[in-house]
Order: sequence, then structure tokens, then C-alpha cells
Amino acid sequence: MTNLRSWFPLAAVWIVLVGVLLGWFTLTARGGAPYSLVSLIVSWLPFLALVGVWLWFSRRNGRTSSGASWVDLFEQQVVEAQRTNALLERIAVALEKPSAG
Repeated sequence: MTNLRSWFPLAAVWIVLVGVLLGWFTLTARGGAPYSLVSLIVSWLPFLALVGVWLWFSRRNGRTSSGASWVDLFEQQVVEAQRTNALLERIAVALEKPSAG
């Protein structure tokens, strides 16, 4: 479950950013701010938000819920597979021995 405190700064920044853009649009409608600056901010905002969310998810997903990195988990899986293969080899050798009887 996602912690509410981790979402609060993101929501606060988003609200402030929307407020600033609404202020710019109000100034633009009155002729106070140059239209090209507002157009530039509005056109790049979705792209920057997408990149920001992508970076946030990539840093957040770098570790699992247990705190181990993906590399550590894969190394543990390799060690377990080697142990399983050794046990299967022992079983195969035991089955190849002729039974006395």
C-alpha cells in the first residue's frame, strides 16, 4: 500500500503548478504576459511530468519490498538453481546404481 505522505508533495507541487499556469493564462488574457512563454510552458509541461513520473517509478522500483535489489534476488535464484541441480545429480546417480536384489 502506498504511503499517503509520499503522494502529498507531488500533489502539492501539482496544485501550485496549476495555480501558476492559471495565473499566467489570466495575465495573457489581459495582455500582461507574452503568449509565447505561456505556450512554451503549457506545451512542455506534459512531457516534463511524464519524464518526472518515469524517473520516480524507476527509482522506486529499483528495490523490492524486502529492500533487496533485483540483482541480489537474481543471484539468490542462481544459487538456489545450482543447489537444486546438485540434488538432482545425486538422485540420478542413485537411480543408475544397480539394485542388489
